[in-house]
Amino acid sequence: TYEKVCRYISRESESVVVSVQYRLAPEHKYPAAYEDCLNATVHFMKNTEHYGVDPANIIVCGDSAGGNLAAAVSQTLAGRSDLPKLRAQILIYPGLQALDFNLPSY
Repeated sequence: TYEKVCRYISRESESVVVSVQYRLAPEHKYPAAYEDCLNATVHFMKNTEHYGVDPANIIVCGDSAGGNLAAAVSQTLAGRSDLPKLRAQILIYPGLQALDFNLPSY
């Protein structure tokens, strides 16, 4: 789990950190993980007052598959006028390019 990392980030940045335990494949087929992340983010954004969070300072973050999910959630929320705008997205080595893996090697 990422609990230690999330606690560290929260403590050092004096921020609220929410970590989504989304459902994993292959037991849960697409779009289960995406829906879990989107639903958790929307719930959080609709309840910022309850969590003591400034809605202008919400950032989504993820690494690897979580980076892909953070990007997808960000894209979905970009068109939502009923929610605050995300301040940023942090994508750590996200899996974003899955159409063609015939790429030059470095």
